[in-house]
Amino acid sequence: MTSRRNFLQKAGMATASASLISTKKTSMTFIHHVLFWAKNPGNETEKAQLLAALKQLGTLPMIQSAHVGRPIVTEFDKGATDGSYSFSVVLVFENATKESEYLYHPEHKKFIDANKHLWGKVQVIDSEAL
Repeated sequence: MTSRRNFLQKAGMATASASLISTKKTSMTFIHHVLFWAKNPGNETEKAQLLAALKQLGTLPMIQSAHVGRPIVTEFDKGATDGSYSFSVVLVFENATKESEYLYHPEHKKFIDANKHLWGKVQVIDSEAL
């Protein structure tokens, strides 16, 4: 049985840990979400090239956070989840100005020029926190 003192010490440590975790969260003020459909979805070499390029793109300095993922469709989606795309990229910016810096950055333009032959369709969804 845990003594009251041990309980309070553990509770205090848990609270301190939780506050450390919460201070590290990124402000999700401006989201740039892009879905990519591979032009040749059966070509693993082309998909690997696109994936590597997408991951590298997320390292630009004006990006607060980057996530590159693939579709996940579960038996619970009830037909609401679109799993037809190849890759999803979510980039988080401080504001729309930072996203504009990204869009006109030479590395972003280089990414498009070097990889546009790998996708058949792209869909961009931008959103700003209310």
